[in-house]
Amino acid sequence: MTRIAVAPCSPFSVTAELMRDSAELARRAGVRMHTHLAETLDEEEFCRATYGKTPAQYAEDLGWLGRDVWLAHCVHLSGEAVGRFAATGTGVAHCPTSNGRLGSGIAPVRALLEAGAPVGLGVDGSASNESGRMIGELHQALLAARFRDGPLALSARASLQMATMGGARCLGREDELGSLEAGKLADVALWRVDGLAGAGIADPLCTLVFGAPALDRLWVGGRPVVTAGELVTADAADLAAGAAAASARISGHGQAGT
Repeated sequence: MTRIAVAPCSPFSVTAELMRDSAELARRAGVRMHTHLAETLDEEEFCRATYGKTPAQYAEDLGWLGRDVWLAHCVHLSGEAVGRFAATGTGVAHCPTSNGRLGSGIAPVRALLEAGAPVGLGVDGSASNESGRMIGELHQALLAARFRDGPLALSARASLQMATMGGARCLGREDELGSLEAGKLADVALWRVDGLAGAGIADPLCTLVFGAPALDRLWVGGRPVVTAGELVTADAADLAAGAAAASARISGHGQAGT
């Protein structure tokens, strides 16, 4: 259930030497590589001014494109960068809620998918996505893509594909995750689409992506985690109290910035 990856926070927050050494270490050890890239215009301007390159060009120079790499955000990508990601098999973790909350922009998801690049969905972290709900990212991804590229930019099924097989491809685990097939890991989520959220919607998949369905059952590795909508592996109140206490210790005041 635990996989190791080499993951400096971002190429512009550490030295070029550390990025190159990280890539060499990861490939020597046979583990995957992850970082945040091309998230904001400030990053774009900084990389151009400091390195004379876009973030994507800089990452490639550092050895950070390839089938063993997945990159978070990738909001500000040129057509050339999209093509290079597709050609090298570099994965993108699209985080639409985080990008929207921070006003970072909208990733060129349609262009990446059409080019053949692996694209999955991510929630980023609690600093820029308080809910952290993957089901919410399906809805946000669909809205963001259509806002950027029009009403045909992304379908409900394409959004679900990113959240399942797209994420599995980014992690290099498409042979064991991402779809319901014999021989794959028994990680299964069952959503109720027969309540008010799905009333009048003919396609249950559209209820899942467009609506607000309730998680009814969740199995991880065949083990029940949620049953009848209730977490069964831990006490939710205890988890909330622990998270609040940890946040207070880290921030000093216990409140997220607004």
